[in-house]
Amino acid sequence: MSTPDPTRDIEAATQRVRELSEQVVEQAKKNGLAWMEGYERVLKDLLDLEEQAAKGTGAEWAGTLATAHANFVRDTSEVLFSAMREQLKT
Repeated sequence: MSTPDPTRDIEAATQRVRELSEQVVEQAKKNGLAWMEGYERVLKDLLDLEEQAAKGTGAEWAGTLATAHANFVRDTSEVLFSAMREQLKT
């Protein structure tokens, strides 16, 4: 009969926890990327709708304002999403 080795048991448990933690982090990154890509698509669709609705009013100023707003949101969100994507990939 062998004697229990608490050090070996602790090391084995620590290794299992480390491996599980790595799996959790990797899955969280994948989920984060999927959520962000979905959010990007929804944002794009909403901005397109905003522009179409404003142009549909027949008021030129409304279309111009909506296009300026949509372009601002697209440009700023592109920078934000790009930075987030890089962080999630590392």
